[in-house]
Amino acid sequence: MKRVAFIGIVLVVALALFAGQAAAASQAKVTYGVNFRSQPSVKSDGYRKLKKGETITVLEQVNKYWLKVRDKNGKVGYISSDSKYIEYIGSGSPGSSGSAPAGTAGSAIVATALSYQGAFTYKFGAEPWNTNYKYSDCSAFVQLVFNKIHGYNLPRTSLKQSQQGTSVAKANLKPGDLVFFDTNDDGVINHVGIYIGNGEFIHSSPSNKVGINSLVKGYWKNKYITARRVL
Repeated sequence: MKRVAFIGIVLVVALALFAGQAAAASQAKVTYGVNFRSQPSVKSDGYRKLKKGETITVLEQVNKYWLKVRDKNGKVGYISSDSKYIEYIGSGSPGSSGSAPAGTAGSAIVATALSYQGAFTYKFGAEPWNTNYKYSDCSAFVQLVFNKIHGYNLPRTSLKQSQQGTSVAKANLKPGDLVFFDTNDDGVINHVGIYIGNGEFIHSSPSNKVGINSLVKGYWKNKYITARRVL
């Protein structure tokens, strides 16, 4: 009897969780052809174009620019959040009841940053949007992710970026925080990356283009200076 009761409790909890997830999703109809992408980034792979009249499930609003959706075939991806592309059916848009949309700004920033892995040959002073997306330096990569895609307003250099937001202790870092380094050992910040969790960060650097490195061991551990939260 105890085992039966336990199984019953598990089933009730599972059903409650499922119901909560279902309630968070919203049905919508495509009102204007829109690109269906693998990541919330205009530079990510496009699965296909969703056609006018298709019904999709909106899973969450990632940020003010992107929606995470599931198409009629069950594929999950991202589309623009511009209201001209879809019309919600029945339950309304995610978060329309007043609750915050699922997901966080930090996770959206990280997802965008990760979509650029392997991109851009590092070149000091280079900006992707001015080099046909071939070259970038560290702070321009941060600007690309934060400013160009997610609508934040960060200054151009790593030193100026280190003066934005609020200070964060290394032990309290969260995905999306900016991490800063002194690679010249002269006490002046000259490099920046984006913390992605698990003691790692992503950045544009001469050694790995846009790539991931550790904050807790190796070269970058010894060059780390500070972190700022701008989200």
